[in-house]
Amino acid sequence: MRHVQAALLASVMILLPAGFVTAQLMPSPPVLAPQPGLGSELAERVFAAGLGERRAAVIAAEASEFADRMAVIYLDGKTGTDWRNVVSRIHDPSRVAGLLLGALESRMTPLVLSDPRFEPVLRATGVSSAGDGFGLELAARAELTRPDALQAALRRVQVAEVAQSPVLEAVRKLITDTDPVPMQLVARMNRELAFARGFDAAGGFGFPTSLDDVAGDLILKLPELTAEEEMRAEITAFSAFAPLGVATIGKISHTRQALDARALQALLQQAEADVLEQLADESGRAAAQRLEGTSL
Repeated sequence: MRHVQAALLASVMILLPAGFVTAQLMPSPPVLAPQPGLGSELAERVFAAGLGERRAAVIAAEASEFADRMAVIYLDGKTGTDWRNVVSRIHDPSRVAGLLLGALESRMTPLVLSDPRFEPVLRATGVSSAGDGFGLELAARAELTRPDALQAALRRVQVAEVAQSPVLEAVRKLITDTDPVPMQLVARMNRELAFARGFDAAGGFGFPTSLDDVAGDLILKLPELTAEEEMRAEITAFSAFAPLGVATIGKISHTRQALDARALQALLQQAEADVLEQLADESGRAAAQRLEGTSL
């Protein structure tokens, strides 16, 4: 399975700008031997700096929505109360918060622990999230899990585009400068693959299935998926930041481009992707059980 995910990831990495891997995904060379217990401490600090409880609630809402969308495909819409109950259990926000903290702890390698870009997180005063806009972005993500809210937000973006709004231009510049789409795209594709993997592991397909074929189908849909993630990034950022005005959006972009901010956000995105994959795998297994009529 890992070779499938690696191939899938490699197919998407061509979209990353030069220096992205070095700047965001690869930690700096170690400078000090990590202290015992530092991993748990840094994970807890990153969790807090990344608004972990609120982030977990958003992950739970988005992953629950994803599970229902996949159920329409895999179960032909045959869900019901038992499906809703198991989806709620899998995506319980308190449980997801624990998974997120655990995912962060699992990523506390010696390289990360000795990375000087994380020093601000380990200071006694912690890290202030003021100015980076992530609280507003999380609120927008949560709101956009409602279909009516998503459509309304899309209409606002379309109106702003027709009006040639400078705020929309500022939002697009922020997206260009911080480039969140490649990571979102990788996370989405791996999440869909994880659902199929769980569905297959629980006997949902009922016939021999190659997950390489699932990955191949996703790669064929790469242009479509890229366009969807680009639109979602724009809608989310516009919903979150449009009321703030051009100047403040520019400041948010500047804050997010600092090396320590980029490293922190990359680590949070990786942990979030880990959790989304686990939830998708569990949802896939539950879908297979639902298809077979097994009690959920």
